[in-house]
Amino acid sequence: MASFVVTDSTAYLPADILQRYGVKVVPLNVSLAGEVFKEGLVYSNAQYYQRLRTEKIFPSTSQPATGDFYQAFSQAAPGDTVICITISGELSGTVHSAQVAREMLPERNIVIVDSRSTVMGLGFQVIRACEMLAAGVGAESIVAELQYIREHVSLFFIVDDLEYLVRGGRLTRVGQFLGNILQIKPILQVESGVIKVYDKVRTKHKALERILEDFAARNAGQAVQQVCVLHVDAREEALRLKERVAGFFAGPVMMSEAGPVIGSHVGPGALGLCYY
Repeated sequence: MASFVVTDSTAYLPADILQRYGVKVVPLNVSLAGEVFKEGLVYSNAQYYQRLRTEKIFPSTSQPATGDFYQAFSQAAPGDTVICITISGELSGTVHSAQVAREMLPERNIVIVDSRSTVMGLGFQVIRACEMLAAGVGAESIVAELQYIREHVSLFFIVDDLEYLVRGGRLTRVGQFLGNILQIKPILQVESGVIKVYDKVRTKHKALERILEDFAARNAGQAVQQVCVLHVDAREEALRLKERVAGFFAGPVMMSEAGPVIGSHVGPGALGLCYY
């Protein structure tokens, strides 16, 4: 009996992890200047963000079709176990597409988990599920472990251009105007599956310092198990942030670049930190 993990493209996991565990990735869709494409299959991140930085275009995103999940689930034989972990249902209809596909394959044992997060808040759950599945742990215990991660994960990020949040309905025009004039940088967090304003500070530097202070406090007594620096077309800044984080954390510090789906909502230049 074979078992495997399915996730969506917003986990942004390294190719070696996907290959090592045979993870099936179902991409979300991006609509850009009249063109609709699946994330990760047409443009590289560099190509995509170059367009966002140089053209007056604001993309939109959408969930995968039910058929995309059906195709992934169909690779399991009857009796196999499939663990499917998706982006938060509060941020995307992706989990609904997966649920509909599951109903079409009643002979498979398909367990669907709403990560209540995205990027590495989702990615950490996928990695842990793969590790446990490879060790022969049952689905019930895996789901319990994922619940623990969901309850303990912290995901904070700072955007470089408030316009993307405005277009996505996350910030009012007045908020954008004041932010741009006063250099206010909202620190955003994904909590209970939704994006919330965690704090507002005057500069990006101060916002990063606040995020680092919170991480250091949480990590006191070696409480943090995994940490990842996130960025959107801001590799040099991310490397500097990674170096700072390594000063507080004894283990390896991961780094991940968000692709077009999440990048379309927060914009190039965004930086973040995710840990549990």
